[in-house]
Amino acid sequence: MSTKYGKLFKNKNYCKDLASTVVNRFGDSVDAIASSWIVYELTGQAAWSAIIYAINRLPTIFVTPLVGPWVENHCKKNIMIITDIIRAICVGIMATGLMMGFLNAPLIGLLSLVISTAEAFRSPAGTAMFPMIVDKESYNEAISLNTSISSITELVGTGMAAAIIALIGSSGAIYLDMVTFILSALFIAWMKLPKEELKKEATASVSGYIHELKDGFKYCAGKKILVVFAFVALFLNGILVPINSLQTPIMTEVLKGGPELLSIMGITITVSTLLGSLLFPSIRKFLTGKASIIMMIGLIVMFYIGLVAAQPLYEKRFGAAIVLIVLCASLGFGVALGNMYISVEMFNVIDKSYLARVSGIGGAISCAITPVAAFIIGIVVKFTSTQTILIIAGIIAFLFGIYMLTTSSKAIEEAEAEMKQKNAQSKEMADAISNTEEGHKNPEPVC
Repeated sequence: MSTKYGKLFKNKNYCKDLASTVVNRFGDSVDAIASSWIVYELTGQAAWSAIIYAINRLPTIFVTPLVGPWVENHCKKNIMIITDIIRAICVGIMATGLMMGFLNAPLIGLLSLVISTAEAFRSPAGTAMFPMIVDKESYNEAISLNTSISSITELVGTGMAAAIIALIGSSGAIYLDMVTFILSALFIAWMKLPKEELKKEATASVSGYIHELKDGFKYCAGKKILVVFAFVALFLNGILVPINSLQTPIMTEVLKGGPELLSIMGITITVSTLLGSLLFPSIRKFLTGKASIIMMIGLIVMFYIGLVAAQPLYEKRFGAAIVLIVLCASLGFGVALGNMYISVEMFNVIDKSYLARVSGIGGAISCAITPVAAFIIGIVVKFTSTQTILIIAGIIAFLFGIYMLTTSSKAIEEAEAEMKQKNAQSKEMADAISNTEEGHKNPEPVC
């Protein structure tokens, strides 16, 4: 494995892409703290914070699945550079407006909409560009490293946010985010990629675009393993809503504790998710796809049912803390296992010409479940206790596991068998080429 990580660090394009991700995540984590304060300071109303949050989500749900066909037929590298510049300009306007006094909530909403729309183009472009940067044998390690370093960067950025705001002010913190977008664009611009075979005429007309869009949806619906991935993504995003939306009631009503337990929960979930992402390449060698999903579900069920079942241990603060650490570690590890499985296998099973479309559709579906689940919990919590909601979440997770075992096992096994066959064929072809064309290298044109 160390050899594979060494190979990744020798891959200049991967290092530049990783650097782009790191500066983006750092800037966003600082900006997230600064922006939330700014919105509340300008309006004095919590409602505006909710409105801005909703505006940020809308393009992901409604725009991302629609832009896939266009993204696939245009240079992904250029799309990422342009969208980073657009985001830098918008963030710069926001920081200048705050500094000069013309910033208001509607303007923040408008700029947030533009930024999120740009991200709706950038995300599928980044996904489609990934196989151009990393070879198939390094997918596990590349995604694991990217996810882990991104998580660490977010932790550092969030931890430093208060100090940065105190040192250079809210406008300075947002200017810092602008700088990270510019750096991100520069890192992407410095990448040297093979020239893409683009079919711009395919989406040049409305009818051509609609044909490509329909083709993407048909591809998703017709490939059984992608339907499985969609269900797993929906499950992961939906099942985390109770813990994300009811953190304080869980700490006070269930664990009989205070803010210190919130800190323990946050730190434990973050660290266990990070470790799960780092260890995934090693774990995946011993677990099939079906076993990975079942293990993920089992750990999540353990978390929700365990929180309620272990109530006798909460009489003492120490007991509550220990139980919380164990259960949150299981949750974080399970979520990391599920997310990493989907992230890696997506590149293994999806045809490269469909990556942007499929990732856009999948991202929109998985994102859409969160507000729906939050709305349902908001209603249910008025009629029942927090403990009951936790039990319901555990039962839903258990039933989902039964459903996956009974309906999706065959699709997962078929996909893995197909992947092994393709890998064997690719190896045979590579060996044949190396034997007949030893020492021959073709120069790669740059995109």
